[in-house]
Amino acid sequence: MMQKWIYKPEPDEDIVDGLSTSLGFGTLESKILVLRDIDNYQKAREFFKPKLDDIHNPFLMADMQKAVERIATAIENGEKILVYGDYDVDGTTAVSLMYLYLSKIVEKKYLDFYIPDRNSEGYGISKEGIDFASENGFSLIIALDCDIKAIDKIEYAKTLGIDFTICDHHLPGEEIPKAVAVLDPKRKDCRYPFKELSGCGVGFKLCQGLNTIYKIPETELHELTDLLAISIAADIVSMTGENRVLAKMGLKTLRKTRNLGLRLLIPEDKLATYEISNIVFEIAPKINAAGRISHGKAAVELMVSDNLKHAHQIVNNIVDLNDSRRELDSTSTTEALEQVIATHQINNATTVVYGPDWNKGVIGIVASRLTETHYKPTLVFTDGNNGELVASARSVSDFDVHQALELCSEYFTKFGGHPAAAGLSMEKDNFEAFKKKFEEVVASSIQEHQKTPSITIDADVEIENLNKDFFNFHRKLAPFGPHNMKPVLVLKNQKVSGYVKQMGKEGNHIKFYLHNPINNRNIECVGFKLGKHIEDFKTKAFDIAFTAEENHWKGNITYYLNIRDVIFRD
Repeated sequence: MMQKWIYKPEPDEDIVDGLSTSLGFGTLESKILVLRDIDNYQKAREFFKPKLDDIHNPFLMADMQKAVERIATAIENGEKILVYGDYDVDGTTAVSLMYLYLSKIVEKKYLDFYIPDRNSEGYGISKEGIDFASENGFSLIIALDCDIKAIDKIEYAKTLGIDFTICDHHLPGEEIPKAVAVLDPKRKDCRYPFKELSGCGVGFKLCQGLNTIYKIPETELHELTDLLAISIAADIVSMTGENRVLAKMGLKTLRKTRNLGLRLLIPEDKLATYEISNIVFEIAPKINAAGRISHGKAAVELMVSDNLKHAHQIVNNIVDLNDSRRELDSTSTTEALEQVIATHQINNATTVVYGPDWNKGVIGIVASRLTETHYKPTLVFTDGNNGELVASARSVSDFDVHQALELCSEYFTKFGGHPAAAGLSMEKDNFEAFKKKFEEVVASSIQEHQKTPSITIDADVEIENLNKDFFNFHRKLAPFGPHNMKPVLVLKNQKVSGYVKQMGKEGNHIKFYLHNPINNRNIECVGFKLGKHIEDFKTKAFDIAFTAEENHWKGNITYYLNIRDVIFRD
């Protein structure tokens, strides 16, 4: 599906020229920075050379003092502490980080962790988890990456004599749970300067707070940032401010990690050059597979393990689970795409499908695949517990699917999410009525520009701009993520230099070269899912929107252009 190209507004030339002079960068590089609101020397210093001093004081976060004092009291009195977290990557890394930190100061007989079962307990704090804590003598639960809205569950825990400290990063409701402490930078009354921490990031701030008392060596605390980098990458939080500092620190730690589980999970020949994209596409799916297909506790067991044989067994199991997840994902996506056709939804404003046997752990992935194919607000339903249906929703750019679903909330028994994605459950009898209303709500509110995928362009470039200096500059922009994405650039009126080759088992992808006359070198170009256009590439001139990418091989770095979209000229 070709995309609409939307150029960012042209920045002020005087600001670009001034930055170019002060930093010694070319006009293109300076323009890319100004488009990221890096428009003076000080901002550039903070961006390119983030320091540990740029990390904020943890006690600026509301309730931090309360959280530290309650945990310290529990440790002093020999209370049992349960570290509780969500079953996704952010949750399991957060639990692992907190558990590993507390293991340095708490005897393990007073410490354990708990991950809820996706199928039987669902997201967040569960009654089963609280009952487990009660039955096993835990008087304090540290909840991570959940549950800023668990008001009833916190009250239930109080009746059993269990205190909660909550570390979350999701948007709170109007009422805050009456836990001993609720750490969430998004609280309205929280003055913490950076609001976009991951759930694991909030947990790390708590560890920093605790370390003002327990003072384990800073090097040992920083060793835990490998887990933090994984959470930041996988949870797709803003790659700016404190997250950028923590991600850079965490990547540096990850490349030399002493975490046994991570060393087994990452191929040794790749470890030294690991980047955010490697985490997103290689580690995160494997960690997620445990929670999607089996149980998220396996991921935590791996990340806290100090037993080589046991860790090997877990890795082998997780790899098998990820293979199963891919198979389930592929099968369910094929069935869902066929259902869209069979139920005549092609011309609808929405896509809503239901498969009774689809695995709950992959319906979010299936919803994403359908959105990529048909580019509409999408819900994928399957059977849940107690005769209910459960669904994952995904949206298109700039359309608030959460808001649309709120207008249909009379049909739900449970509902939550954010503008881009949501989850819900409902009685089966409500499915058809909901499907009809959701279509009506979206059809009446979605704007024309939201019906077509778009790509945001930083700038047009000439091929001679793509030189060694540019690629060196591009490397310094990393780590990439939301609000600091790779620059998308455009080369116009190009022709292939030499051959064009299809790649992949079915020839779905394409590779060719463009010639740079300035240095008399060819630049490799790769177009994923563009193999069907091979004849056009051979015979026509074209404009390409692309990002610059790196290849690492035997200590050498080479670059290629990843074609994000193409327009052929007649």
